[in-house]
Amino acid sequence: MHWTTSDIPRSLWQTRGGEPRQADALVVGGGIVGLSAAFWLQRLLGADHRVVLLEAGSLACRASGRNAGFLFTGSAEPFTELARRWGSEAALSLWRRTQENRELVRTELLDGGRVDAGFLPEGSWHASLAGTGQEEALEESCDELRRAGLDCEWRDAAAVRKACGGRGLGGAIFVARDGGLDPVRLCRGLAEAGGFEVRTGTRVRDLEAAGGQVRVAADGGDWMAPRVVVALNAYAPVILPHLAADVRPVRGQMLATAPGERVLCGVWYVNRGHEYLRQLADGSVVLGGARLTAEHEEVGYLESPTAKVQGALAEFMRRCFPHLAELPVVHRWAGTMAFTPDGLPRVGDVPGVPGAVYAAGFNGHGMSLGFVSGRHLARRAVGQEVGELLAGAVAV
Repeated sequence: MHWTTSDIPRSLWQTRGGEPRQADALVVGGGIVGLSAAFWLQRLLGADHRVVLLEAGSLACRASGRNAGFLFTGSAEPFTELARRWGSEAALSLWRRTQENRELVRTELLDGGRVDAGFLPEGSWHASLAGTGQEEALEESCDELRRAGLDCEWRDAAAVRKACGGRGLGGAIFVARDGGLDPVRLCRGLAEAGGFEVRTGTRVRDLEAAGGQVRVAADGGDWMAPRVVVALNAYAPVILPHLAADVRPVRGQMLATAPGERVLCGVWYVNRGHEYLRQLADGSVVLGGARLTAEHEEVGYLESPTAKVQGALAEFMRRCFPHLAELPVVHRWAGTMAFTPDGLPRVGDVPGVPGAVYAAGFNGHGMSLGFVSGRHLARRAVGQEVGELLAGAVAV
């Protein structure tokens, strides 16, 4: 029998933790969305209210600390393709929300130096692979986005190759105000700047309605609060089983090289986002993706790199960025993303638990949506009228 975290019975001693501790708001999950929700909850409720974040491990120990650190506008897929699948309104809402997220992160945290996350505001490139038909879809997408008032520019293949120093790439969408940062420093900075209480090493096992409040069962003793935000992304089904059919864990793999001469500026999505890379301030190259090499194997919660995908990443670097491929690889890792069948996140009220809200299933765009998603959840938790996080996103 497979036991989920919430299924594992607590011992007699664990049930004798005394009276539950009280908070004005609880957040479950110490990644970018949970930290952002706690940040906004503390602001909405005021400094005299107790906002507590509970995290089973350490801050940003899962996907929020295992990604490439892109503060990116849009999605991995061309806008025109998303518009055909979701409708133009929903596709545009994703671009607008990610743009809003970027500006919120910059104005609230980065630009004034409140949080030092090593931000490099050098722009983003969503580049096509030459000879694949991707260029036409991206250029059409750029035209549509510009007509809708989004801040993006088209760069032809010659300009792209000059910018990256590589080969094999076609035209690209360029967004000047995007950039790259250290996602762990961003998350830790949020915790330091937010004024809320953080309890790491505290695994939440379940939550239930209890006398007009929400009771949260956790290792080390239970908690009570009138409002709770669950922000566990791929791990949400562990305590919210109604999400199990909709939120699927998918592994993403990355590598990093030793420092070298810095020749690549900005953050780069290539091949419909199937590969992505950037060069850090010290000249190290961070590269991720190649999941399609083993798509049916790259599922589940095991956060270990594999030879097959790591080899595909090295081959991509040799093919498209040969001037960077000679740098020795010094680090390899993996992380668990959360994908949904339609590519849209799941955001809603926890069934049967008034006062509890959740968000999960960010489809690899957690960093691009995390800060604005946290604000949405905080507003929802305190009873403010909010619309959809993204047009077409459904609650289940």
